[in-house]
Amino acid sequence: MSRLPLVLAAALAACAAAPVTPAVRTGPSAVVETPRRQVDYHLEIPVPAQQWVHVTMTVAHPKGVHSQVAMPAWTPGSYLVRDHARHVDGLRVEDLAGQPLPFVQVDKQTWRVDHGRRGFRVRYRVFADEPGVRTSFVDDRHASLNGPAVFLYLVGQTSRPASLEVALPPGWQAHSALEIAGTTATLARFTAADYDTLVDAPIVLGTPELRSFEVERTRVELVFSAPAGSNADTARIAADLQKIVATFATLMGGLPLRRYVFLVLADETSDGGLEHGSSTLLRVQRDMFSEPAGYRRLANLAAHEFFHLWNVKRLRDAALLPYDYRGEQYTRLLWFHEGFTETIEQQVLVRADIVTPEAHLRELGESWTAYIRKPGRNHSPLGQISQDAWTKAYKPSPAHANTLISYYEKGHLLGVCLDLELRLRSAEHGQTGSLLGLFRRLVASHVKDGHPSKGLKYADIIAAASAEAGETMDAFFTKYVDGTAELPLPGLLARIGVKVTSDPSSKAYAGLVLAADRTIKNIEPAAPAALAGLMLGDELIAVAGRRVRSSDDALARTGERKPGERVELALFRAGRLELRTITVTADPHRSFRFELAADATPKTLGLRNAWLARAPK
Repeated sequence: MSRLPLVLAAALAACAAAPVTPAVRTGPSAVVETPRRQVDYHLEIPVPAQQWVHVTMTVAHPKGVHSQVAMPAWTPGSYLVRDHARHVDGLRVEDLAGQPLPFVQVDKQTWRVDHGRRGFRVRYRVFADEPGVRTSFVDDRHASLNGPAVFLYLVGQTSRPASLEVALPPGWQAHSALEIAGTTATLARFTAADYDTLVDAPIVLGTPELRSFEVERTRVELVFSAPAGSNADTARIAADLQKIVATFATLMGGLPLRRYVFLVLADETSDGGLEHGSSTLLRVQRDMFSEPAGYRRLANLAAHEFFHLWNVKRLRDAALLPYDYRGEQYTRLLWFHEGFTETIEQQVLVRADIVTPEAHLRELGESWTAYIRKPGRNHSPLGQISQDAWTKAYKPSPAHANTLISYYEKGHLLGVCLDLELRLRSAEHGQTGSLLGLFRRLVASHVKDGHPSKGLKYADIIAAASAEAGETMDAFFTKYVDGTAELPLPGLLARIGVKVTSDPSSKAYAGLVLAADRTIKNIEPAAPAALAGLMLGDELIAVAGRRVRSSDDALARTGERKPGERVELALFRAGRLELRTITVTADPHRSFRFELAADATPKTLGLRNAWLARAPK
C-alpha cells in the first residue's frame, strides 16, 4: 500500500480584509517562496491515554496582512480522501505576545488568519485514534504520527523550512527520518527543508527496540515497536533487511541517501506499509514470527517499500507534481509505481538469497492461478484502473469483483511479462535488457543528485522499455496497458526455460464466493449461481437438504457434486426463506504450476539463469 512528498499550491485570498473566499488551487508557481522563512512546530502529548496530540504552529514572519492555514485532506501514497481536519479540535490563533487574533474557517480544512503582518501562532489539538500506516495513533505505551494527519501547513508557502520540537512523555524516545537537531530526555528537535519533507517522515514515540547497520556508507536503522510484545527476533529481521538493502545498492548502482529508517510497528493486526523519502512505516502482526513465513512477509513488505526510494520518491509521476494536499490528484501510472515495484520486490528477494528460484516460480504460479480466476481482470485498461483508485480501489462496490482488478496485482504480473519480453527481445539484438535496466535508465534520465529532476510520464516508460529491448515496445503497451488483452505470461515463461503445467479442478463449479458468515459475496458472470437467480447478500443455510454451518462447508457440499447435477439450495434473502436449484458444471478454471524446465537449451538456460540469478542482472 502502500505503501511521496511535494507541494500543494493554493492561492492566498485577497490581501485586503475582504469577505472570506474559498481557498483556490493553483499551479506550481504558487509554491515559489522568497525569502524562505521558517515555520516552527511544537508537539506534545500531555496524557497519552487520552490520545490528544497538542500542536503549536508558529509563523514569525508571515506575508501580507492575512494568511491561510490548512490541514491535508489525504496522505500522499494512499489515494483516499481521509479529511484529516475532522480530527482537529480547539483551534485558536494568537500573536507572538499571546494576544488573540481573528480567524475564520474557509472550508472543511482551511482557516484564514487576519494577522496584519504580525507573527502568529496557531494552537490546536488532534485526536489520534486511527491505527495504521496512513494515519495517527496514540495510546499509553507508544505513538505513531503521520505528518499529514498532524501538521497544518501555510497555504501557498509550503517551501518554507520547518523546525519541530517534540515534548517526550516520561521515558519515551522519538524516532524519525527527519534531520535530528538535538535530543534530551524530555525534548527531541528536528528540522525539515520544507513542509513536504516534514510530513513525509512519520514519527514514532515510545520505547522501541533499536538496531542499525551500514551499506555503502548509508546508515540504516530498524526501529521496532511492539507495545504489547512480539515473538520477533529483531536480529534476524535486521539481517534480512541488510541483505535487501545491499542487493538494491548493487542493482541500482548505489543508494540515493545517507540515512534510512525502517519504522516497524508490531501490532494486533497488520495493514501493510507506506513509503517515504527516507523511511517507511510498516505495520505487521505482532505474533507472526513463530514460523519463517512471518519473517518472509516482513521481508516482502520491506523490499517493496524500500524500492519506492526510486520508483515513486525519485521517479515521480508528473501528474502528482506538485502534490495538492487539498484533495484528489489523478494518475494513470499506479500499475507502474505499485505493480512494477512488486515485481522488483519479488526479484530482489531471490537475488538477496531470501527466496529460492524454485520457490519464486511456485509462488508466481499461485499468483497466476488466483489472478486468472478473477472475472474483472480484463474489464478495464490499467490506466483507467489507476485513474479510478480514489474511489474504486479504496471504496470498493460489491460489483467490483467482476469489473475490477487491483493495479498492484495486474501491474505485478504485467511487470513480469515486460521483464521477460525485454530479456527475450534484447537477446535477439545482442543486448541484455530487463525491467531493472528500464529502471536504471529512468533514474539516469529523471534523477539528479538523489532528487527528481523532472516528472515521469507514460511516454518515458515506453521509451526506456524500447531502449532496453533494442526495438520499439509501443505495441506491447498498447495491447496490455491501454488495452485489455490477456497477459501472455505462460507463453513467455515457456520461452525462457520454465515448464508450465495447468491442471483442471476436480470440484464442481457453481460460481459462488461466500463470506465467512455464509452470505454470497460474489457471483461470477454467467455462472450456475447467476443462472439460478442467486443474489449478492443471500445467506446460504442448506445444500441438498443438509444444514451448512460455514462457508467452507457450503462450498464443499456444492463442489462434491458431479457436473450436470442439480442441487437445491436453501437461503435467507432479506429475512425470508428462499429455495433455489442450481445445475453445477465442470470448473472452467485451472491451477498453474511453474517449474524449472530440465530440457532448456543453453541459450534459454542463460536467459533463465540471468532472470533468476542471485548475482545482479
